Amino acid sequence: MTQWSAQLLADHLRRTETPVVISARAVSRILEAAPLQPHRQKMWLTSQDDEFRVKRDDVLHVYYDAPADEHIICVDEKTGMQALERRYADLPMEPGMPVRREWEYIRHGTLTLMGAFDVRLGKLFGFMSEDHDAATFIDLLNAIDFCYPTGCGHIICDNLSAHRTEDVLDWFDEHPRWTQHFTPKHASWMNQIECMFSILNRHVLARGSFTSKDDLRDQTYAYLGWYNEAARPFRWSYKPKSWSTNPGQSSGERH
Repeated sequence: MTQWSAQLLADHLRRTETPVVISARAVSRILEAAPLQPHRQKMWLTSQDDEFRVKRDDVLHVYYDAPADEHIICVDEKTGMQALERRYADLPMEPGMPVRREWEYIRHGTLTLMGAFDVRLGKLFGFMSEDHDAATFIDLLNAIDFCYPTGCGHIICDNLSAHRTEDVLDWFDEHPRWTQHFTPKHASWMNQIECMFSILNRHVLARGSFTSKDDLRDQTYAYLGWYNEAARPFRWSYKPKSWSTNPGQSSGERH
């Protein structure tokens, strides 16, 4: 067995060399008191980045210590956004009955959201694209530069090869008021735009039905406009344990 339930555990105990007669409900009470959850698992990915601490601290110092007049923009691509159309309309909810949805759907292709997240304002913006290569990433950088015509800023991104091509590096050389920061490899959770992508997925994509890629694009833009009207920054509080023992590190929490 690789996944246990209370009933399976109760059955197993009855078949051991010294049988124990116990109900599934009693097993559940014991597990809840422990507390143990054998029916669940949580996955994680260990970063093999030799510069993990350096990159981690660099990004965190931007979040906590960047001057208030400097922009903090997290960027990434939300690839594979599927324009799935339900073949038949949903049956609306009724008292005691949830929405009912037909399994069959029609595929209309995929798009990528070239996204930028303003950490200080909590707003997500960007554009939908067929591509997500280095040239498209530079288009996103140009859009950010246009939206923030004055002041210095920080752009946080992951280690995708399209984020560090010669053309991208040339762009930052030509725009010295912007500084590029990389999250550690396999540590995308440090990029706050991932939190926003998760919200977008739940609010728009998970139960959406889109008649075409244009429909997917229009609904995504409509959602961004609606969300940003009342957007608030995330309450980011993560700090490594080593910071609490080093007086040279920042100790403030941004809300």
